[in-house]
Parts: sequence; structure tokens; C-alpha cells
Amino acid sequence: MLTGGATARAALRPARHRRGVAALTVVMLLFFVMALVAAYTNRNLVFEQRISANGYRATRALEAADAGSEWALAMLNTGRVTANCTRPDPAAAAGLTDFRSRYLVPSANEKFGEGSFDVPWGQQPDNRVYPACIVVGNALRCTCPAMGQGAADIGAPTDGIGTAFRITFRLFNDDTPRGGAIQFISRGCSNPGNGDTSCFAQNDDQPAVDGTTSVFTQVGLVRALPVLPKATLTAGTTITANAPAELQVANGDYSSGFTAHAGVSITASGTSRFVPPAATGGTGRIDSDGVLAALSQLGDEPWFRAQFVLERAGYSRLPATVRLDCAAGCTGTNIANALLLNPRNPIWADGDVNLNLAGPLGSAADPAMLIVNGTLTISANIQANGFVHARQINWTAAAATWNGAMVSMTSFSTTATATLTYDKPLLDIIRLRYGSFVRVPGGWNLF
Repeated sequence: MLTGGATARAALRPARHRRGVAALTVVMLLFFVMALVAAYTNRNLVFEQRISANGYRATRALEAADAGSEWALAMLNTGRVTANCTRPDPAAAAGLTDFRSRYLVPSANEKFGEGSFDVPWGQQPDNRVYPACIVVGNALRCTCPAMGQGAADIGAPTDGIGTAFRITFRLFNDDTPRGGAIQFISRGCSNPGNGDTSCFAQNDDQPAVDGTTSVFTQVGLVRALPVLPKATLTAGTTITANAPAELQVANGDYSSGFTAHAGVSITASGTSRFVPPAATGGTGRIDSDGVLAALSQLGDEPWFRAQFVLERAGYSRLPATVRLDCAAGCTGTNIANALLLNPRNPIWADGDVNLNLAGPLGSAADPAMLIVNGTLTISANIQANGFVHARQINWTAAAATWNGAMVSMTSFSTTATATLTYDKPLLDIIRLRYGSFVRVPGGWNLF
């Protein structure tokens, strides 16, 4: 028989067993809930990591595209470049073209407005070429192919690390007036890619890269010479050619027609000749222009604004303006090298310039544009094509010629035979094609 105590202990065993099973069940349920919470949290973490990675790639691609837009704008304002878009030494520059000329040409018959540009491949996109760069670390590796030429090796990294961009110059609609305006697309990639599917490939295939973004940019030309001089030779004060020196000045352009224009007086020897457009009669001279003289007396700033429609400091800071430090004087070699490297840029000389190197200066295709903030001396027998503006001009060369136009804020004097001829087509190249490209307000957008 069971005693009373044994009976009580036997009765308690089933209750304790039941309480243990319930506790285990609750613990297992809690573990299951914790596992669900952990799995859900991990899922969110993975999803956020993917969002972050995609955002990182998209941001890299956007920054690359924006960098490409800035790079293209800077290159449009620079001079001659190599096949890898670098600036050459003067000794190797003669056979190269500038970036602007590789991808832009004057529109045929200016069908899109005066001073409009076109792309050299026209309506044949298969002939299109693309300047492109990759960014590795802090260094750019670029290629700038010309139409009909293969792209130079860009030096893509084998590990695929870096960013890249490619520039596509585009045509406007045929009925769009666009004097001096152009547009291009910068495609940025979060990594360079490889071969024909790379970001920098010379084809229209979609690049096989982690992320791409394209930026549309429209820019316009701030013209370097917005107003052409009306005379072959203009001087704010006096024009002097005392015997045996003489002036041989011609202007056959009916739209301008003046040969020599002086604010105070023109003193020329009897052998000097002033030849205006045919059948117009007279000499085309303006010997004393009080308005011009008064403008000269106002000083550098008002005079400069009247000619260039911009203040001197602002003009000198324009991105296409090439500045030379001529505080100690610049020579013909300095000017020739600057023109060689920058065939279609205005050359801004801070100081006096002595053109003492005989030979051609500028050409009919690429005329020179000089702004001399000092005295310009022509002491060698140059054959110049272009436009010059100086504070004062002294001509001492016996057989030098200037084809284009000359402007002096104060005086012009010669002790030899000075031969000057007005050339409207040449000056129009400077007026319509020279200058700095800048962003058009509202001309940036994602494409």
C-alpha cells in the first residue's frame, strides 16, 4: 500500500511534466519569432545594401558625365591637341588640329544662321567619332580621334577600376537658327568596361558597365571680335608716315570702305596711296574724327568696350583667351609659338610686343588675333594675316605687309613702307569663329 506522502508525490508528477512542456513550447515559439525577425532584418539589410550600391554606381556615373561635360567645354576653348587630347610641344604642333576643328565645321552656306556650326560627318552617323576619357585615380587618359582616323589607345586599366565618359556632338533640327550655338551629350559610366562594349568605344552599342548616365549640354560662342573695324587702319589720335616713309592702304570692301581712320590727323608722304572700293571715288580717309579722339582720351576701359563690347578684365579671363606675360617684352618668337599652339584663339599680351621674326604670321584659314596691352612694334618683314589691337603701333620694317585690319588706341607711325589691306572674309572668320564657348542658361539637363 502507498502511504499518504507517496500518494501525494505521485499526484504531483504529471503537473510538473505538463509545466515543462509548456515552457519548452513557449521558448521554441520565441526562438522562431526571433528567427523571423532576424531573417526580415537581414532581408532589409541586403536590400538597403543593394540600394546603396546602385546609388553609388549611379552617382559615380552622374559625376563622370558631369565631368565629361566640363572637360568637353574646356577642350572646345583650347588649342591644338594630340590624338590623346594632350597639349603638344611647339616643335610637334604644326601637323595637329585643335579640338574645336576636329568636331565642328562651319555650316554649309550658313544654312543655320550666321556663324553656325555643323558636325563634319553631317547626316552620316556611321562616320561619327567620339572623344572619350577614363579617370583612373586622379589622372585622365583620353582619346580625341579625328574623322577618318582610328582612335588612339586610351590605356584602359586591366582591373576595370575607374570611371569613364564619352562625348557625342549632335546636330540641331535643320530649321533651328543657332549662330554660334552647339550641343553635345556626355555619357558617364561608373566603370570603363572593355573592348567594343566599353564606355569609350567608338560605336553606338550600349556599354556593358555597372551604371550609365547621360548629360545634355548646350553652349554658345562669346565672340572674340563682335564688331569689325570699318577701316583698314584705325588710330585714336594720329597716323603718321613722314617721307621717305609711306602708307599703302587699301580697302576693297563696299560694306566698310574706309582706308585710314584717325581721331586727330593723318600725315602721309606724297607717295602714300589710299585705295577705297572701286568706283567710290576719294581716298576713303577720315582725317579728323572728334568722336574717335574723345573716345581715345577717355582711356583704356571705354575704348576697349567700344571695340569688344566687354570690359578688359572680363575679356582677359574668358576661357579661350591665351594670356602672355610680356612685362619684360615679347618677341616675334613668343607670338609665333602662341599662335602655333592656339591657331584660333585670341592672344592677349600684357606688355609690349616686338614682331621681329620675319615670315608669315597667321594664315587665310587661321588668321591671327592679337590684343597688345602696350606698344606693338613691327620691325621684321612679316606677312601677317589677321587683326591686331594695340595701345600704340610703331612700324619700322621695310617690306612687311598686314592683311586684315589694325587698330591703335592712340597713334600709328611708320618710318618705312607700311602696306595694309582690308580683308573682309578673313576678318569674318575671326568675328564668327573665334571666341569662348560658355554654357547657355538652362542648357544642362539629364538626357
